[in-house]
Amino acid sequence: MAKENKITYLSEIKQALIYLGGSGSLKEINQVISKRDKLPAIHTNPNWTSNVSAEIQRHCKDTKSYNGSEDIFYSVYGLGEGFWRLKNFTFIESPKANIEKRICNVILENTHLNTTEKQMIIKARNGQGIFRDKIISKYHKCIITGISDKRLLIASHIHPWRSANNEDRLSEENGLLLSPLYDKLFDKGLISFNKDMKLIISKDMQQDDIKKIGFNTDEIYIHSPSQELKRNMEYHRDKIFKR
Repeated sequence: MAKENKITYLSEIKQALIYLGGSGSLKEINQVISKRDKLPAIHTNPNWTSNVSAEIQRHCKDTKSYNGSEDIFYSVYGLGEGFWRLKNFTFIESPKANIEKRICNVILENTHLNTTEKQMIIKARNGQGIFRDKIISKYHKCIITGISDKRLLIASHIHPWRSANNEDRLSEENGLLLSPLYDKLFDKGLISFNKDMKLIISKDMQQDDIKKIGFNTDEIYIHSPSQELKRNMEYHRDKIFKR
């Protein structure tokens, strides 16, 4: 009889991601590992989920914890938010679509929400519906360029929809009104706002591009921000912004 393969953190993380279609959040990975109940540490180590996170990072060359081991995992949205994918996996749909489809399914299965609420939350994923209406009503124009043509404006989540709670997914205190260029820069973590709500620029940006865009880092772009907005912006600086 062939000897059964040893169950390890690494083997269980791989199995969890395969079960999830190749990509998933750290929370989902832990849930699958717990449900499989094959990893001995689940019953012996109360901090086993921290070890799961550490093991993933040790096998992702983009992290500071990478130790030269096999490069197995890749951060789907960039480091910080805890969404991972298997590198050598054939996807039926993109890793992002795979993750967001499951999030939508969780929303649709939520018995505490009515049909209208579910649709509002799902539409907010793409900056549409009531979320867009709230952001336009609050800002009226791109907070950076001053462009006011609604056809050229995007309602951007500060704390991304994928990792926000349902309340924040619809809150006007979790959104900015931006023109497409600045929406893309903000979404990719190439710009953010400091505690004074002044523009900060990522070191990942090329100097030539910075000069061509002509950023103004002295202006205060959001006046009298609420505590909720400050909290969401802090998340963006800590998890999305590329320092």
